[in-house]
Amino acid sequence: MKKLVLLLLCVSSIATAQSTLKLKSATPIEGEDAGYSLENSPNTNWILKSVKALESLDTTAYKSFYAPEVKFHDNQETKNLTQNIGFLMALKSNGISVKFERVAPIWEYVHKTKNMSSTDHYVISYQNAVLTKGDKTVKVVINAVDLMKEGKIKEEWLVYDTAGILSLLN
Repeated sequence: MKKLVLLLLCVSSIATAQSTLKLKSATPIEGEDAGYSLENSPNTNWILKSVKALESLDTTAYKSFYAPEVKFHDNQETKNLTQNIGFLMALKSNGISVKFERVAPIWEYVHKTKNMSSTDHYVISYQNAVLTKGDKTVKVVINAVDLMKEGKIKEEWLVYDTAGILSLLN
């Protein structure tokens, strides 16, 4: 009986060791080694500067932060740079000022997998904007994700509540 128990313990130990070896030799889960985050980088600083240009409604300076073929996904509505600038001009012509109380948290996620030809750099930020027209003020929280390529913003995804902004435009 003792020999049988000892044999079962040995078999169990070998089986456990083999299953552990299989797990360790398997390909790592892609998300575990596909990228890393940076709290402060040239790309996060670039986004902060673009926010300052937006805040001043300086369309010339604002355009300089974006690649000419940039795509904006504004609440899932795709726009180009001309359309985006048109929105800023509409704010300005309606006497609406924009001020960002804070842009935080903000970080850069550097993403690359073995089947990608180049590394993607995304800057993710939460932006607290205050839009004012006369004595009416609206606060808007914006969730922004910016794809950076060759020192410019190549694609931008924004999610925010438009109701307050529309009330200022009316």
